[in-house]
Parts: sequence; structure tokens; C-alpha cells
Amino acid sequence: MKTGYTAEAGYCLTATAKKNNSRFIAVVMGVSDSKTRNAEVSEMLNFAFAQYETEQLLSKNSVLGTLEVEKGKQKYVDIVPIDNITILNKKSDQKKIATYEIEVEDLKAPLKKGNIVGELIIKENNKITRKIGVTVKNNVEKANFIELYFRYLKDIFTGDIKI
Repeated sequence: MKTGYTAEAGYCLTATAKKNNSRFIAVVMGVSDSKTRNAEVSEMLNFAFAQYETEQLLSKNSVLGTLEVEKGKQKYVDIVPIDNITILNKKSDQKKIATYEIEVEDLKAPLKKGNIVGELIIKENNKITRKIGVTVKNNVEKANFIELYFRYLKDIFTGDIKI
């Protein structure tokens, strides 16, 4: 990623490497020569790949739930994470137990894919480790009065009405 040298900082290197689904970053500063700097970064990255692995918990296409959209052309929409969710495990340890919860605000049309509508709370071994936004899987346009009227009539006949 970045190499450099100054009299004050010595030889420096910031490097990244990816293997399988794992990406690691190594940073070395204040080394006396570039050969040592490069060897130390290689050693750090090799250690990381030997000791750790990432596990994909959810993809950005994973449907977390289906919720009703108020005044939407579609009555329901799928909720998905805005990004892939991975966890880091040490290979010699037991894998972490990962769980999640979602918190979503009331959905009102129009909705655009990519807009944050709530939060995905990731827990590893029952501790909250991060929070990630969730969005809708598809855009939902606002329904007009006639569409809503006919949906309401249909809901009455099918017994799918909320009172």
C-alpha cells in the first residue's frame, strides 16, 4: 500500500494481503533498512493467515426478514444488510458463537434500496461487537389512492385486515 523513509521514522511500510475470504493489514515503522522492513511485514502477514480465519455470517443479499410497507405499491419488502458480515476466528480456538438482532423503524413508501431503514446488531459470544445498517432489497414506490383502496377491499375479503 505505502512505503516510505524519513530520518525520524526510519523505513516504513503499510501492506495488505488477501487470501480466500481473509484480508489483513500489516504496518511496520522505524526499521533500519528496507530489507528488514519487507521481511517483517511478510512475517506478520504469514502469521495472521496461519493463525486467523474469517467466517461469513451473512451476505448483503441475506434476507433478514420481510416487513410491511405503509402505503407502498408492494405491501411487503425484504430487509437485507448493507454489506457482507464476517467474523474473525482464531484457528486454534473454538469458533465464536455469533448471533444477530434487527431493529427496523416503521417502513413508509417510497423506499429506495441502499437507504438505511434500521440496524443489524451483531453479537459474538453474547457481546455486541458492531452495528450495521440494513436496507430494503428492492425499491418500493408509493401507491396511489386507487391502489390502496383495492388493496384494502382485498384485505377485507381475505381476512388480512388490521383493526
